[in-house]
Amino acid sequence: MAVRRICVFLLVFGMGIGVGMMMLRASVARPVTASEAQRRALRLLDQPPVVTPVGDNKIVAAVRRIEPAVVNIDTVGRVHTEDDSGASWLIEQEVRGKGSGVILTPDGYILTNNHVIDGANRIRVTLPNGRWYYARLVGRDPQTDLAVVRIEASGLPVAELGDSDRLQVGEWCIAVGNPLGLGSTITVGVVSALNRRNLQIDENHVLDGAIQTDAAINRGNSGGALANENGQLIGINTAILSSGPNGGSIGLGFAIPVNTVRRVARDLIERGKAPLHIAQQPWLGIRYRAVPEDIGQALGLPPYRGVVINVLPESPASLAGLQDEDIVLAIDGKPIGDERDVRDAIKDSRVGAKAVVHILRPAERRELDIPVVLQDRPERVPLLPQ
Repeated sequence: MAVRRICVFLLVFGMGIGVGMMMLRASVARPVTASEAQRRALRLLDQPPVVTPVGDNKIVAAVRRIEPAVVNIDTVGRVHTEDDSGASWLIEQEVRGKGSGVILTPDGYILTNNHVIDGANRIRVTLPNGRWYYARLVGRDPQTDLAVVRIEASGLPVAELGDSDRLQVGEWCIAVGNPLGLGSTITVGVVSALNRRNLQIDENHVLDGAIQTDAAINRGNSGGALANENGQLIGINTAILSSGPNGGSIGLGFAIPVNTVRRVARDLIERGKAPLHIAQQPWLGIRYRAVPEDIGQALGLPPYRGVVINVLPESPASLAGLQDEDIVLAIDGKPIGDERDVRDAIKDSRVGAKAVVHILRPAERRELDIPVVLQDRPERVPLLPQ
């Protein structure tokens, strides 16, 4: 009986192995002929593409909002240069430049960089739909490197202005412009840093308070838009740092914050009568320095709080009653920690606006709020009495 069971088991086991081998052979793909492989390939390529839902892409939506408001700017100017023969006399040579701009109003006011239109005899603006217009210069401000031009058009798409004071490092941003004359181009990156200071762009221009981004910015992007992921304008692309002689992008681009742009553009449009007006610069009329450590301790001030001032004669500060050796603690509610905070607080104001300066007057051991009406900065700043 036991022998019979063993025989049955071996028989079943052998049949299982045989079936398994047959299935294994069947599972191994047999090589196909070249013609069959060709037919299969053609059938695969003839199939329609598989439609995959993309979903809500915020970058695409943002581009659709900001791109129609970004224009190409071509300029023609003349410079003096030496003759190719090496002769010492000078000849006039026509030069052409390319840049970008952002439409501010439906009636044709356009923002760009001052260096884009500086020295131009003709300014030509090309809209995203291909239509072009000659533009007139409304005004420019070399100090902030901003300019406003206008074309005779109406019903134009405009950029929605965001709030650069609410930006955060790491948030998405989109650069739109005309790099190297290629036409409208989109690049994406993040806000790499805020409030970059004392960036020496060229021998005549220092960029202050800039937004830094790694979105690719190249020659021709100047004057174009830097937008947030909602498609709102947060800055005007202005400059890059580059390791090469041709100025290619290495991920270090800089834009003028839109809150600065808003203030300067308003001034240029308000006062912009042909041919040219320079933007007003709000001026308080003080010199300032950090509070000496021993004086700060004696007055009970925390470290890095406030600046000691000297008041310029016939300045807004002098007329308002500020005095030498007053310590400025806040301007318009913004705490003052060092000299940079003073510059930022004044820069964000407008000529004719009233700034409330909160001071500590050591001689009287009391704090005061003094309203100061800001004036336009004079070309020659008065000297302090010796």
